[in-house]
Amino acid sequence: MPSPETAARGRALLAERIASVPGTVAALPDRFAALEGVMGDPPRCLVTTGIGTSEGHARHLAEVAGRYCGQPARFASTGSLMSHSPPGSGADWLVVFSQGLSANARHALAHVDDWSGVILVTALSRATSAAEGLDDEKRAWLENLEARGVIRLDLGCGTEYGALLRVIGARAGYVAAWSLLRTLAAFRLEDTSPLEIDAARLERAQRDAPVESHRAFPESERLAPFFDAGRSLLLVAEGGVLEMADQLTLKLAEGMLRPQPRAVDVLQFAHGPLQSLALRPMSILYLAPREANADSEAWLERFTSTLDPDLHDLRVLRASLPWPFAVLEYEALFDDLVLRLLAETEGDLIDWPGVDREIALYSAGPALPETSGSSRPDAQGTRHWEEAVWPELATLIEGGRRTALIGLGSIEQHGPHLPLGTDRWIADALLRGLANRLESAVALPAVAMSCAGEHLDFPGTLHLAASTLEAILGDLLRSVAQHGFERVFLFTAHGGNVDALDEMGERLCEIASPLTLRIETDLRVGAMQSSAVEAESLSALCAGPHAGEYETSLVAMLRPGAIRADALVPGRIVEPGQAQALFYPSLRPNTVSGVLGDPSSASASRGGRYLRAWLDLLEGAYRTAFPDVSEKNRQ
Repeated sequence: MPSPETAARGRALLAERIASVPGTVAALPDRFAALEGVMGDPPRCLVTTGIGTSEGHARHLAEVAGRYCGQPARFASTGSLMSHSPPGSGADWLVVFSQGLSANARHALAHVDDWSGVILVTALSRATSAAEGLDDEKRAWLENLEARGVIRLDLGCGTEYGALLRVIGARAGYVAAWSLLRTLAAFRLEDTSPLEIDAARLERAQRDAPVESHRAFPESERLAPFFDAGRSLLLVAEGGVLEMADQLTLKLAEGMLRPQPRAVDVLQFAHGPLQSLALRPMSILYLAPREANADSEAWLERFTSTLDPDLHDLRVLRASLPWPFAVLEYEALFDDLVLRLLAETEGDLIDWPGVDREIALYSAGPALPETSGSSRPDAQGTRHWEEAVWPELATLIEGGRRTALIGLGSIEQHGPHLPLGTDRWIADALLRGLANRLESAVALPAVAMSCAGEHLDFPGTLHLAASTLEAILGDLLRSVAQHGFERVFLFTAHGGNVDALDEMGERLCEIASPLTLRIETDLRVGAMQSSAVEAESLSALCAGPHAGEYETSLVAMLRPGAIRADALVPGRIVEPGQAQALFYPSLRPNTVSGVLGDPSSASASRGGRYLRAWLDLLEGAYRTAFPDVSEKNRQ
């Protein structure tokens, strides 16, 4: 039986925590600095997971990522991640929400080495005390995860132990999800405005939520009949917004100690829920915008017409905030309803029903993974020279990988917005991407410096004379020949090398013998870039032959956060065929900024498509150069 004493303590604890929530979530950062400098290749997809209250945050992030940010994301149940990671996880990021790093939640973290990146959103850190919930087992897990490269993002709210219902973490998880997505979007030069909201407005909406609660359920009305466990309870909204508010149903279940209600979109109601509940008592909470519009009111009117007033009790709860921010307002509103109902019913959230039996499931977690050996092995890693150990490289050569891929980059100016390493980064990405597509090849590290005399008047450019570059390439060819390679495919990601490569080509082929050397300088890279940009409904002139939209989008994708966003301004716009005369002998007299093109509309999402177009061009050239080489494992 519930104890009046513990029930009262539970309500007091809950009320104290509810009062502190707006200030706590306001203190969370707008961006997560912990992500800066550690985001390498952007994820193909965010795979989110959580359990209990944290499941709502994971589902929210996945829905908001796709709906407002254009970031591919999906929710995966923690149970589905217990035994193994899903196919393709090596290209994806795993985002795990777990306020207290519970044993059940750790199942999702048992295979972190399988993912391209892993983020843990939690209230625990190694500085958390034992009294606050960090026991020896959780401390060992945090240390293990840190050693394996997992990024921890702080919820800033503590573990909230002592009561069944969590209210601070319940709201902090949403705010952390927005901050995470803002950080990713900003680094990728994507629009963050859909996730921007005035902090004062957000705090005010939470503090004013009880006013709406009392409008829908006047102070004089008892809540117990409406929320009686014997009545079906339904949450309804329009526009699919309940996909962002899954946690609200669990809040009502845990806070009111009743069966978990179902949440349905108004479009879904006539496809099963109505028929099953038409003749039964039902309580309905309809979530609607406070500023009514014709469409939303029309849907509410249609919905109301399907109900039986003698059996169905409908209450409309209106939020002042737009989605996805409205979820915080509804959390606050439901917190108020929970407190009011607990005061009526003496519900006990400290000694709750089943507390003596849940441990058999709640404490079931995986064994702590080993940290010895290589951390986070890349399934494609040994296709890249510097990531292999010598026995692995020998095995690859013996197994048929006998083409060496050599790519030339450059360290040179790319305007005031792109770093000096731009061409080297692009060359490296092309090498890795091409090696991943070919069964016969291994990628050498990109040659960082090359012929860049046309940029020497800009500080930072590093130039090699053509004779120096020839000597370096000659030594590389002799090295790979000694290791047993049979072919070399050489290309440049910096246009300034083309003439030098053409001039030294015959001599390099003599040095390479008996290797078969293909120096690829015939690619129409400029035409490909213009075509790729036009396919995005942008002007080909924006692409620019140097540091324009094309290269800037590539860097936004390859090195999130590296671009100086405040310097994204148009450079000199040139017509096709005019650029070459501007570069030589020096580009600087012809463009003050060093930019030819307009980088201001660059986007990381386009950068990924641009990279694939360039890789398509290189792959076609490779297969033309070596038509007799078997390639059975195209990815």
